[in-house]
Amino acid sequence: MAGRTDSLLRSVDVATSKGLELGPLANPVVRRDMGDIRYLDHVDTDALRDRYATHDGFDIDAIVPVDYVSTSGSIRDAAGAGSPFDYVIASHVIEHVPDIVGWLGDIRSVLDDDGVLSLAIPDHRRCFDALRQPTVAADLIHAHLTKPTVPTPRQVFDHYSCAVAWRGFIAWEQEPPFSELVPVHSETEALERATAAVDDALYQDVHCWMFTPSSFRRLVASLQRLHLVPFTLEHCSETIGGEFFATLRAADASVVVATTSAADSLPATASEHAVLRSQLRDADLQLSRTLASRSWSVTRPLRALNLLRARLRS
Repeated sequence: MAGRTDSLLRSVDVATSKGLELGPLANPVVRRDMGDIRYLDHVDTDALRDRYATHDGFDIDAIVPVDYVSTSGSIRDAAGAGSPFDYVIASHVIEHVPDIVGWLGDIRSVLDDDGVLSLAIPDHRRCFDALRQPTVAADLIHAHLTKPTVPTPRQVFDHYSCAVAWRGFIAWEQEPPFSELVPVHSETEALERATAAVDDALYQDVHCWMFTPSSFRRLVASLQRLHLVPFTLEHCSETIGGEFFATLRAADASVVVATTSAADSLPATASEHAVLRSQLRDADLQLSRTLASRSWSVTRPLRALNLLRARLRS
């Protein structure tokens, strides 16, 4: 899809640059015939093809050969020999990363001093995360200080207990009515998976974090003020379909200055706002029905009399 590719490459000239794409699977943003691109994943090509062989309709032969395998989770350890890169692309990756602050620092270590990190990020309101709360700075700080290497039991439980579908789909291009969302998993299953995360300490592929464009801008600004992110936020789009796009430019963390608008400095309460909007629409509908009803018309004289009495008493 040209529009999506253009959004991810808005600050990149792939023909003259060397890039690194994380987790491209069978649909890389940058193909090898477009420029000097390397691919990194957490397992090698054969392991990826084995894993997706049981997925209906998935063409495992289309999975691109992986250049770097990050077995330890470190991008620097895996791809450092090929660095520095002019750009790094991560499409629908950041929401899976247990420690975003550490991950961003890791990416910065393999980027050129003026390098670009290009992100495609799902808007949680338009996918199975719709009932979950947007991530706040305290969540990322806690992860940075505790340094989890796999999703926590809390994140695993929240992911499975809140996952919803709308009309049979788990992603959509508009905000659906909350009343039409249906659970994908039972709470019992969510508890079992969270318990397994404690007992087995295995990586479970869940969304650790939830974002909207405005909440992502606020989070980056907060982390910049704390000198935890060696990037400046060059661009962050509004939601397009079910995702949005962010461009981060490499910078020295000691000189990063966060900038944010007054609107973006407000608390991130997108889910609450969505609920309130839904409730307001329901209330408006009920009011319209009441005003159009026969009983409202018949009782109009009585209401006028009661109003007059109240004014006389006051």
